[in-house]
Amino acid sequence: MLGLVLITHAPLGDAIRQCVQHVMGSTPEGFVVVDVRSDEDIDQTVLRIQDAARNVHAGTGVVFLTDLFGATPSNAAVRAGVESLNVQTVLVSGCNLPMVLRALGFRDLPINEVAERLVMGGRNGIVSTGATAPQRQTFNPAKSDDSARNHHQQ
Repeated sequence: MLGLVLITHAPLGDAIRQCVQHVMGSTPEGFVVVDVRSDEDIDQTVLRIQDAARNVHAGTGVVFLTDLFGATPSNAAVRAGVESLNVQTVLVSGCNLPMVLRALGFRDLPINEVAERLVMGGRNGIVSTGATAPQRQTFNPAKSDDSARNHHQQ
């Protein structure tokens, strides 16, 4: 089973972990959060991520989920995976709760397939209900006695 390490700006990771506990009833085995404080040294962050990855690694690899690509948590995760970890890793950035829940459900699949499903799950987890009426009618600002109100009727 793949290990899962969620690396975010503090306190986002802990908040997502609490949501996972709420939805699933407990924190799943092989899932750990590394919240990165704004004043934390990046070398310390890399070491914490590597320790977390070693703790969740069960032989098939580790998925790193980060909140924002190119930010400190993401950069530290890249370094942690490359620098002497000797574990197959993949990083997926832009995480949201649906993505984390999906990751927990697909950990028996190959690591690259999991990465693809996470990106798809993250996108599919974003839904807009829009501001239109239930019948999908747009708002007409004309007054009720204005001839422009029912301009489509003869």
